Amino acid sequence: MKYENIPDSLILNYELLKISIYEENKALFDDRRYILEKWKQEAYHMTEEEVRKQAPGYTMGLSFRALYSLFTQTLYFEQPISKNMIKKAVNAYKDTIKIILAGHFINEFPTDEIKRSVNEEKIDEVLHRDYIYSSMDMDFHLMRDIVTKKKDFKEGETGLLATEIIDNRGKFRGLAELRPHELQTTEITSDQQEMWLELIESTINSLDEMTADLFDLITYLWMVTPKSPDGYIEFHSNDALRLRNLKKRSAHGREIDFREEDRFNIMKRVAALSSIWVSLGDEQVKVVQTQDIRDNELYEFKDFQRMFEIGKMRVAYDKKTGQPKGIYAVQVKPSPILTPYLDGPNQSLGVLDLKVFQYSHFTQREHKRLTRYLNLQWKIRTLKRTLQQPFKVSTLLKVMDFSPRYNGIQIRDKFENVLDQLKADSVIESWTYSEEIDEERVGKKGWVNNYWSKVNVIILPTEMVVRENQKKLMINSNRLVNEEILERMNLIDQENPYSLSENFELAQVESAVSNDSGLILDMPSATPSIDIQQSFNFGMDMEISLSPETMMETMDSLNMSIRKTAEEIGIAHTTLSRYLRRENKRQNNKNDEKMLKWLKEKKKI
Repeated sequence: MKYENIPDSLILNYELLKISIYEENKALFDDRRYILEKWKQEAYHMTEEEVRKQAPGYTMGLSFRALYSLFTQTLYFEQPISKNMIKKAVNAYKDTIKIILAGHFINEFPTDEIKRSVNEEKIDEVLHRDYIYSSMDMDFHLMRDIVTKKKDFKEGETGLLATEIIDNRGKFRGLAELRPHELQTTEITSDQQEMWLELIESTINSLDEMTADLFDLITYLWMVTPKSPDGYIEFHSNDALRLRNLKKRSAHGREIDFREEDRFNIMKRVAALSSIWVSLGDEQVKVVQTQDIRDNELYEFKDFQRMFEIGKMRVAYDKKTGQPKGIYAVQVKPSPILTPYLDGPNQSLGVLDLKVFQYSHFTQREHKRLTRYLNLQWKIRTLKRTLQQPFKVSTLLKVMDFSPRYNGIQIRDKFENVLDQLKADSVIESWTYSEEIDEERVGKKGWVNNYWSKVNVIILPTEMVVRENQKKLMINSNRLVNEEILERMNLIDQENPYSLSENFELAQVESAVSNDSGLILDMPSATPSIDIQQSFNFGMDMEISLSPETMMETMDSLNMSIRKTAEEIGIAHTTLSRYLRRENKRQNNKNDEKMLKWLKEKKKI
């Protein structure tokens, strides 16, 4: 029977169910022919074991097994399934399906998948529209600017390289230190640790405008892509290389891949970002001029925090020698010192032109710095309706930070050339001096400081920038994925005797989305076990045993999600999720007591 001839409402047997799942999902992965070829073979071929068991056999690949489990053990648990039901589920949960399978693809097709980024669609969107979103908060801007100023870092009393964070008015805002470190996660192998140490050896030399680009790109992707339960996203070197518009290597007239050197340059800057620790002054403390500072004890500082934290990594290995070639992707997340500006009360998002990534960090450094600054100012001025307010030349010169080796005439030429280039590239709509330059004064002694730097310049944004900045931008990275499905699939994956526990290492995702598709999500509870963690006596008539199984049974009976349950208990939903998966390495008595108290209340009801 041809697939097209299978009635939409027919209840499918095992053989037709496999075929239907493949046919309805293949369009989601039509750019991965190597996956679809294997899936087709598994969907249309019945092994002797499958014929006997009417269930997947041990030879079925991890990714297709996970896809089959998604429909049979999660979306439609213990229900008869039809073609129409599969179509409805794929349409409703296509983004969730992609996330669930991402980790399986990495393990099952490592050679092909190592060069693929899970962020490809997001990067495509950016390339299509020519801008990303970024925080337009001044503190955020200052922390980003710090990563470009390696010359400002000097050895301090602790022996570490450190610098003060100073705003554009010369006011002291905080401190930054370089603390190159080894990765602390137990998930990293010795050869991966060695490669990481090689990356951080040149941390101070990796602080430049390209590092600021990665600061912007990683924080953007963190806002718009799904995150793991621990808050990580996967960042792939391809993400940055594509935005920078670098050419790939070619052979025999066809493109092959990006150069390993280019990947290394990206990843060593990611390592540099994770080596910067920042402490901002308490906002309640009056900030005084830098020259009035005598010692740091005069100020209240927040604790030093690393800007970015690194988790697991993806490493490419040479096919012939088995030796590691390089780090292609890492799990990364901004620390709590940055996240309030990306997802919280301090969030103020605006447009950052894509050209900032494509200008050279060697020859067009001033272009990049001015673009970031103008984008920041335009968000502020759009809200205040002061777009016509001029900029002082001296302010822009400080932002652009020209080399001191240039004389006044050269600086003016470069200044005007940069603005002309930004206009030609549609980064700005127009620019003009607010008054005609008196050429008679140009070139005379002190003309830059005494005259030209005090002149005003009117720089206007494009209509697109104004239009986007007028919007109240709220980005929810998890709006297209379903948390409950992912949590249940993770439990199934760990119980599956044919699966690998690391399949979800880069594919566990959290989300705040409820099921509004109309599908029935009759989720299975975890397989019962005799492993009981603690037992508390709450009275003569009630004894409740705390275990993952007891929690799951109660949650299922109340039809409550992990997030909702954790909220009622008063613990983090990631903590509860790890408890249910038996991933907690040590017992937390306080959390146990909270869960037992919750169980007692629910059992009484």
